[in-house]
Amino acid sequence: MILIIINWSKNFLFLMSFNLIMHMHFVEVKGLFPNAVFLSSNSEYFLFQGPDLVIHQSKECLDRMGEWCQNHHAASGLTKKVLQSTISEREAEKQVIEFVKRNVGTYKPHLAGNSVYMDFLFLKKYMPDLASLFSHVIVDVSSVRALCIRWYPKDQKKAPPKEKKHRAMDDIRESILELKYFKETIFKAKSMK
Repeated sequence: MILIIINWSKNFLFLMSFNLIMHMHFVEVKGLFPNAVFLSSNSEYFLFQGPDLVIHQSKECLDRMGEWCQNHHAASGLTKKVLQSTISEREAEKQVIEFVKRNVGTYKPHLAGNSVYMDFLFLKKYMPDLASLFSHVIVDVSSVRALCIRWYPKDQKKAPPKEKKHRAMDDIRESILELKYFKETIFKAKSMK
């Protein structure tokens, strides 16, 4: 899942992207894995890379994952990294809060990303101090993509393909490139194309 934080400051649009890989799509089931962060602006798509963390979870937690998650994360080596990690959710939250405050300041940034409502629910439950930094406004990139597919099908077909590696930094890069494509190709007045 991708989270992209949008903040207006001095005529720049800052995008702070970070990825939480959640082992189930139910807020009641605990399980946050990697946490990776990027900061970008209107002109610089990959401005700063923030913390790239693997959050420890217990074997019992990992055993509750669905079959796809268990197979994929074992094959990618993520399961082993999660079990070996010494970083708690609280420590990861602190590191990301420091990065956000240092680079965004005191603004209430908007949360955006692919199916970001689920990320926000997880943040509210497991990283409430981090969640409290964001505005109530959520921008869902998946919904934007769905609209582009229906309204601009020819342009959408040219969008950068997703590699679907399901790794935090890779997913963030793909999401930022997708937004860059939408901005430069689809969200322009016809006279400017």
